[in-house]
Amino acid sequence: MSARDFFTAIDMLETYNKIMNIPGNDEHFAVTDLDTRELGRYRSYVYREKMLKREILELTQRRLRVEKLMRERGVCPELVQNDYKRGRSRMIELWLELSKVMLKKRELERSLEQIPSPFVRKVVKHRYFGDCGERLHSWAQTASELELPMTGVQLRCIITKALQTGNF
Repeated sequence: MSARDFFTAIDMLETYNKIMNIPGNDEHFAVTDLDTRELGRYRSYVYREKMLKREILELTQRRLRVEKLMRERGVCPELVQNDYKRGRSRMIELWLELSKVMLKKRELERSLEQIPSPFVRKVVKHRYFGDCGERLHSWAQTASELELPMTGVQLRCIITKALQTGNF
């Protein structure tokens, strides 16, 4: 993985560009050709973020216990088994993966904010971004919960067409 990929993954591409003296290109995030499958991944990103944070916390706790034992027994970290040394690289991998997941999640949140139509934004926010602890509702349930006078099939057609064409 290159340095540029790493800084992009942790959403610090601007910092990388400053370090490398690359003039900033102002990328304006346009909401054209947004896919409902892509939006549907938001909940998996939220879940993955939660699990990665939990794994990082557990790994950190284990490492702290080992380091405490090493201090008590006067053991030098260089003399410890490779398992302890691999833990550091595993921690870096977990943080990198967490930053990628958080970046994807933020991109989806930004794409939601960029939707100009209040109706489409309201439906997308309710359906994909609301209450991430539950399963994704059907289109009919979404129409019912928002008290819209249409069927789920009609709502799905309107929203997917608006997201794909950019005609809001």
